[in-house]
This record gives sequence, C-alpha cells and structure tokens, in this order.
Amino acid sequence: MIYAVISDIHANETALRKVLDDAKVQGAQRIVCLGDVVGYGPQPLETIKLLQLENAIMIAGNHDDAVAGRVSEGDFIDLARDAVLRHRESLGVKMCNFLASQPYTVEFGEAIASHGDFTVPEKFFYIETEEDARANFNAINSRLAFVGHTHNPNIFLTGQSGAIYKIDPQDFIVEDDKRYIVNPGSVGYPREKDGQCFSSYVLYDDEERSVTFRSLPFAISSVMQRGESSSNYKKRFLGFVMTAILALMAIFVLCIVFNKEDGVSEINISAVDQLILEEKTLKMSPEMKYLGLNLVLDNKAGFAPVNVKIEFLDEVGRVVEEDSKTVKLSSRALSDIKVKTRDKAKRVKITLMKQKRGDNVKIIEFAPFLSVEKKRL
Repeated sequence: MIYAVISDIHANETALRKVLDDAKVQGAQRIVCLGDVVGYGPQPLETIKLLQLENAIMIAGNHDDAVAGRVSEGDFIDLARDAVLRHRESLGVKMCNFLASQPYTVEFGEAIASHGDFTVPEKFFYIETEEDARANFNAINSRLAFVGHTHNPNIFLTGQSGAIYKIDPQDFIVEDDKRYIVNPGSVGYPREKDGQCFSSYVLYDDEERSVTFRSLPFAISSVMQRGESSSNYKKRFLGFVMTAILALMAIFVLCIVFNKEDGVSEINISAVDQLILEEKTLKMSPEMKYLGLNLVLDNKAGFAPVNVKIEFLDEVGRVVEEDSKTVKLSSRALSDIKVKTRDKAKRVKITLMKQKRGDNVKIIEFAPFLSVEKKRL
C-alpha cells in the first residue's frame, strides 16, 4: 500500500487540499496524519472534516490536545494560545471530543508514527539533534518511524556502527541493516528556507519499502484569518505604521549620533544597519517569567554566530533590565532567560546583531516568546 504521510496542517484547508490532490495523482491509497490538524490557521472545522472524509489515520498533536482540553494552553506562546481558544470555541464539544479521542502513536505498514517523539509521546518532545534521535531509536523497535512537530523535513539515520546522522530530505529505500526517523515537514504552516516556502509530505510504499519526499508551492495567504472585521485590520495596519515610523526615527537619531563630527551632522544609515540583522518586540505581562529566543541559525561552514541584545522596557520605553548572549547554532529548546523585573517591564525588545560587519549570518527561524514557566517548545 502507498501511504501519504502528512503532518502539521494547522487548520489550513487550502494547503491540505493541494497536498491530498497531489498524493492521489502520485498513487496514494491511504492518508496518515501525524497531528496538529488544528492551531494557528483559519479553517479548523473544514480541515478536520476533510481528513474524516478521506478516512485518514490520525494521531494527536500538541495543538490538537490543547484545543481538546487534554493539555493546558497556558504554556503556549500568545499567537498559539489565541488560536487554541478560538478553535475550541468554533469547533464545539463534538469535534473537540473527536480530537481528544486520537491516540499518541500508531503503527502502519511496518512503520510507527508519533507527533513529537517516542520516549514520552504525550509530552510532545522534539527530535532535533542526533542525541534526541538516539533516545528515540532506543525507545522503539521499528526500522522506520515517522514524526512531525518541528515543521522541518529531515531524516535521522543509523546503521550497524551505531552512529546517528541527520540528513536533508532525500528519497530512499529502507535497508535491512539501517533504521530511520523521517520528518515529512508541514503541510499548512511550513518554515521558510532560502527565501522559499513549500508544503511538504512523504509517500511511503510498504511493498517497495520506498520513502519519497514531495514539496508543493505554499501560499502565505492560506494561513490568514478569514472574517476579521475591517476595524481590526485598520488597528493592525495603524500599529504597523506607527512601529515603522518609530523605528525610522530611532535610526535617524542614531545615525546623527554616530556621524556627528566638527559640528556637522551627516546621516549614514549603514553605520547602524550593517550590524543589526533583525528586531522583534513582545508585549509583557507580570505573570510572564521566562523569555525564549526560538532562534535557529544555519550551522554550515561559512556562517557566523550572532549577538543577541535583550532589553526589557517600561511603559515609556526606558530600559529596566537588559541581557545579552551569543548564539552559535540554536537557542530554540528552552525558554531559558528569566525575567527579573516583570512587575515593571511592559515590553521586551530582542535585537539580533552581527559580531562583525563582514560576518555571513543565515537565520533559519526567529520567533521569540514569553512563558510563565521554563519549558521546551
């Protein structure tokens, strides 16, 4: 049988339909969904019904569990938590009960699947490193395993030597002396890479023992919320405009300071811009105790680390606490920066900067978040 193994749809019916149509053309006979059917996107009910119509094999993801009430949404970042509450209300009791009935692992075609990992499936830990993969190989007997959760397609491979390798997506035939953990990526909320974004999934033929990666162009508009009032759009647009104006004013002032000589002020934007890579500001609340950077950098040869400047600001924009660190590869796993002045801080600004102007830096992901306790993403 040929299985289409999909994951992380995130209430994106548009992307799901494209993938299902492609899978049928490729000869897929059964759909296996690795979880996170809901969360983030605009169409939770339509997405669930479409998978039900396809008689898909389904397992629970962390967003599915949160919407169903099996876990608390309190540990989610603001964007995810808002979506959980919105989806729970729109789905109603019957569909939430359906989500709550999904298992955490499933076996099919001599393979096994989980949303996060296999050590404690209901905790939804990530498999991101070779050590993560080693623990999971030890937790299962299957030669072939499928997981989602990270939204990044990849393969972990081990053989007779016991060494574990993380490799980029590529088609392969399952060999008797090797074991594999395959992540198909995300259908409805993929990560951008090299300026491009693709829905991805895999085809698994249990008779031919083949695994084939598929990728389809992804429309960013498919994850936008439908039906939002025009007043809300205006508020968001005005907020964006004001933020942009303030940022330009700050750059203007800094440029004057950096280039003032002999009583003459000269604007030179490159003096500031050549070091700053990206800035993000989050709204604080007193209950938020920890900050996570959720920062992933390309670790290939030729790419440099980044400096991270963290400023906690009061209601008028004064710095009440600051921190800095150097990130070489990834700071994604934990919300590990404790906020000492959370009673005074109203916002936190995170600035990514090159260490030297000539550094070549490649940011794969940067989505900082605040949380009430120290946790894994």
